[in-house]
Amino acid sequence: MDDFVRNAIALEGVPFTKMTGSGNDFVFFDAREAPSDILSSPDIIAAICNRYNGIGADGLVILEAAMPTADARILYFNSDGSLADLCGNATLCATALCAALEISNPAGMRLATAAGIISSRVDSNEPEIDLPPVVDVRPSLPIALAGSETRIGFAHAGIPHIVVLCDDAENVDIAARGPALRHHPAVCPAGANVNWVSALPDGRWRYRTFERGVEGETFACGTGAVATAILLSTWALVSLPITIRTSSGRDLAVRFREQHEPTAGLLPTLRGEGRVVFRGVLKTLVR
Repeated sequence: MDDFVRNAIALEGVPFTKMTGSGNDFVFFDAREAPSDILSSPDIIAAICNRYNGIGADGLVILEAAMPTADARILYFNSDGSLADLCGNATLCATALCAALEISNPAGMRLATAAGIISSRVDSNEPEIDLPPVVDVRPSLPIALAGSETRIGFAHAGIPHIVVLCDDAENVDIAARGPALRHHPAVCPAGANVNWVSALPDGRWRYRTFERGVEGETFACGTGAVATAILLSTWALVSLPITIRTSSGRDLAVRFREQHEPTAGLLPTLRGEGRVVFRGVLKTLVR
């Protein structure tokens, strides 16, 4: 019996929660009820996140018990099994779930991530998270423009993001353009998520994301919304707060918190959806 089959059998009956943040979807596991060591196996993650033979998700999240400095710890894995430092929408969902499970106080909690401690809260039934300072912002990158693209910049909003200003994000061929930018030498060796953004007539902004680790377009990306807002502000195209329309038709809101130290970097706050879709138990996993 190989390791995958042995692990799949060990996970039978383990409970999970399926959640979505503006169409960016995740399978959550409570480490008090689930074996974290098995769930963090890349082939198990890929099987769970598979949309045809598994539950289906952009990523898998393990919530671990309280720490001395935080109410809970978030381990976030992309659907290919790779561990990521941060996912904005997963953290919004984790905030909502921690409140629902009474792991922490909805009015204010601290969540440990690989990118640092995130302060968050649930206000009027909507989660909001205070992201770490953003200090690496580049208004332009040495990348040739293509099609209707007009500017390309970069911001490290927990994870690296390329932001591309274009005439109409709806008409970008992301499947064709995304891989080349995601692996561009300007952001290697780690690569970056890539976000295309264009203005909407009502003052909001429309964006679409090619996400590394998923290696395709996702319906939303929380850190991508933050990076996009930062570049739009840096390019003097908006004043925050800003509302960004996702591919699910839902909105993410980004604002900056008050700055006390001039060298501390930008302090973004993200607000959006964190919704439970269904709960269940694992049964049979296949590759």
